[in-house]
Amino acid sequence: MDNGLTISSRMAERAFIKSGKITHIYGPPKIGKSTLSATIALELAKQRKKSIIISTERPIEIRMESMLVANEEYSEELLEYILTADILTIDELLLTINTKLQDYVQDVSLVIIDSLTSTYRTNAGPITLTLLRKALSTLQSLVINKKLAIMFTNQVSSKMDQTGDFRPVAAASTRSYSDITIRLSKKSDDSTEITFENMQGEEEVVLDSFTITSAGIEEIHQILEFQM
Repeated sequence: MDNGLTISSRMAERAFIKSGKITHIYGPPKIGKSTLSATIALELAKQRKKSIIISTERPIEIRMESMLVANEEYSEELLEYILTADILTIDELLLTINTKLQDYVQDVSLVIIDSLTSTYRTNAGPITLTLLRKALSTLQSLVINKKLAIMFTNQVSSKMDQTGDFRPVAAASTRSYSDITIRLSKKSDDSTEITFENMQGEEEVVLDSFTITSAGIEEIHQILEFQM
């Protein structure tokens, strides 16, 4: 089964998600990370491409169900192509990545973890940081050996200065294990701006913004191109 996948920016010649790569998307709460995750999975399902979404906070099924009601382009049948798992601790996350996920990687095009650092943030410390790095290392092995596409979302640490600048949780680790890093930030019109960053957190490319609605992200095809 050919599960090769590329989701690229329409505005710039940049891969957003790609087989054999890890995409790291971070931003403050309510910025649209879960909605973006659900929208991408549903759009892939429309093309009969399977995804796995591992939720560590609010179950992603709740968001997807509200989108199915509000968006006539989405139907219940699409959920057959989206596997979901809800976990509560970093130990469960490691178990899921190291064992259960291995049974499905040959049949799916994309794995989404929303949010990878949630279980770490609730009990941050040297031990949980080590476990987080183990999870990232395992994900890296999957993209290298299985050519899988992986996307994980991340929260932000406290504001760094008066400009309101922020950085991802466990920035050094999450950046170093990521091939593509994307920052979501709120604009003055309440839309969400997408920015590609390099490993040092420096801005590289800014894309068009999107708005979050009950139907999901209506501009998804203006922003991203899905190549199967």
